[in-house]
Amino acid sequence: MLCTHCSQCFGVNEVQNQRGKGLNSQIQCPRCEAWLGKSPTLSRLKILGFYTGLAALIFGYFTPEFRNATTAVAIFSAMILLVSHMMDHLKVTEAPEKPFVDDSEHRRKYR
Repeated sequence: MLCTHCSQCFGVNEVQNQRGKGLNSQIQCPRCEAWLGKSPTLSRLKILGFYTGLAALIFGYFTPEFRNATTAVAIFSAMILLVSHMMDHLKVTEAPEKPFVDDSEHRRKYR
């Protein structure tokens, strides 16, 4: 997996902390300790697109008189599935706090 906060890769086995359940679950990056999660709306769209397309294809296979309509529904739901899959990435939900560093002496030195 790739952390969107620190841009470092880490394995699923390295994840120590997790919060939330289901589609709203979040994980903590072991490198920078930022909380990462996916969009529950896009995950629901992805699931809806998959099962709607599958149901339309099965229904169209067994009922030839509705085949034109079910093919269009299957194509549209496959488009929804692919677009929501491409947009569904890990995003930072809570960034770690940055420590305050007083660098006024360094700034004053180079002014």
